[in-house]
Amino acid sequence: MTTAYTETIRETTPAGHQRAVAFALSQLLSEFPDLPTPHWTISIPQLPDNRALYGHLQGEHETLEAFRAYVEVLGGEITSCAPYEMYGRKVQVHTLDAQWKGVRVEVMVILPASIDVGTAP
Repeated sequence: MTTAYTETIRETTPAGHQRAVAFALSQLLSEFPDLPTPHWTISIPQLPDNRALYGHLQGEHETLEAFRAYVEVLGGEITSCAPYEMYGRKVQVHTLDAQWKGVRVEVMVILPASIDVGTAP
């Protein structure tokens, strides 16, 4: 299956949309088995340009190194929210917006606000 295939089935039916996203995730994990493991969520079908696959780096993978591994593999654009306090420490949410096999991917991590994520690994 190719990017064209995932585009075709994603737009055909809601179930096809989710199968295409699941297939793209399967390809990502197969091609890059050493990537850190986030918590993955497949969105309910929305508009064609929606962010269909969400990854949340948590626990042992809630690190700058894990986030940069996804930046290196997927490319895309990094955005960061304003710092806020959580459990007595100042943190920031950093988000990578990218495309993989015709599917939009968003990978997020919460890090101490003192860490400079930058735009590239």
